[in-house]
Amino acid sequence: MRVVFLNFFEHLDKEFAKSKEAFLYTIKRLPESKIIVVNVGLSSLMYDTGLFNIRNLRNFIADIAELINSDSKKRVVIVVSDSIRNTRQQYFALQGLKRGRKDFDLKNSKEHESMMETLTADSRVYSALVSVVHSDIVNLFYDGFLNYNLKTIGFSISSSGADVAGELKRVLKSIENVAFKQMDDSTKIDAIKDIIHSSRNVTQTKGFKVVTQKTSDTIKGLFKAYPRTIPIIMEEMPQNALSDEDSFAAKIACAINADVMVSISRKGMLYTVDPLENGKALPFYCYDTSRTAPFSESRKKDLAQKLNAAKAVNCHSRPIPMLLTAYNFPYTVSNMFSDEKIDNICVRGELPYFTTFINTSKIMRFSSDISIPIERRHIAGTIVVDRKAAQALRNTSSLLSVGILAVNGNFEKKTTVAIVDENGSEIGKGVTDFSSRELLQALETRSSVTVINRTKMRIY
Repeated sequence: MRVVFLNFFEHLDKEFAKSKEAFLYTIKRLPESKIIVVNVGLSSLMYDTGLFNIRNLRNFIADIAELINSDSKKRVVIVVSDSIRNTRQQYFALQGLKRGRKDFDLKNSKEHESMMETLTADSRVYSALVSVVHSDIVNLFYDGFLNYNLKTIGFSISSSGADVAGELKRVLKSIENVAFKQMDDSTKIDAIKDIIHSSRNVTQTKGFKVVTQKTSDTIKGLFKAYPRTIPIIMEEMPQNALSDEDSFAAKIACAINADVMVSISRKGMLYTVDPLENGKALPFYCYDTSRTAPFSESRKKDLAQKLNAAKAVNCHSRPIPMLLTAYNFPYTVSNMFSDEKIDNICVRGELPYFTTFINTSKIMRFSSDISIPIERRHIAGTIVVDRKAAQALRNTSSLLSVGILAVNGNFEKKTTVAIVDENGSEIGKGVTDFSSRELLQALETRSSVTVINRTKMRIY
């Protein structure tokens, strides 16, 4: 079986023919981003033992430092996704080391089970544990960034301000509605059980929004007064709450009006199926959150947090793109904002190592000029012009069909083509008003028409 490898433009033509310019526009603007939220899960920086992967941590710190030091206008906010599982893992691993236990088993140890019970039963112990772990994380980042003449400051935001009373009222109302319906008792009981045991997202109170807004104001003031300081934001998860790490980072990105949000995941890019379970998983280089998710129900459930976070930032008053990647080599983040690396994607068609989430309809409504500079666009074909036409173009003339010697490639109208002189040297690019087929017909009939208007052309 023959395997066909597509470049980035061919992927966009296949999946997003009508909105590919929105993706190219978004990716091309990444180097211009000033405020960047980087959401990194502890699992990306830790071993399964619960201890930090020092190599990954050092690479990550060097990466962020490179990003900031290469552009004095860039500001980075790091959101550490501190799930309860990872917090406990780190604590248990440290307990094993303190006791000189190299064989300390997180999964099978009876001591581990007893510690779990203690944490579940005593909220004070859990709160102390979270504080210790958060302090350790900030100290690690502080020591690392100090080597690059950068400072850090830690923020812990509590998400415990959940509207429990409001949610309880809604549940009771749902049960009441079922109770008065005309159905047999066994059906009613099953329906009430479904209501009680169904998972739900508890809405946040105004208190949480106020804290987030205050943190946002503090960060903006911090960037203004101390631009070389990196805020490290961590969430204080309630003891028995379900972790939704991406949504927390999305709220921070929206609160501070970030230009882009980068989410670092252990599994990396978005895939058709779980890449850790299926070797035939195919990556999504771009994902439009305004479209229906092309996944099975089980896959949608697995990706719910990431998709919801992407939708939240994509639908912000000023749309924020979200990039999803894995941290598996140095300069993963800084390369996303490098002019050279982005040119390789947007001009040469190199496949990105990250998934870009945008809402194309929102982007197109928000921006009146959804275009990439002509000189940096991918070319769909080539037009060869004679000496007189080349000279006229240099003198700010439009390109007329009478000056064309040859047409190479199969392209549609409104696409970008390279303009080449008789010697084969590229002298410019332009957006053609004719397809290659229509242009060849015009040359055969020797009719004189304007092929590329001067306003849609860049001559070098």
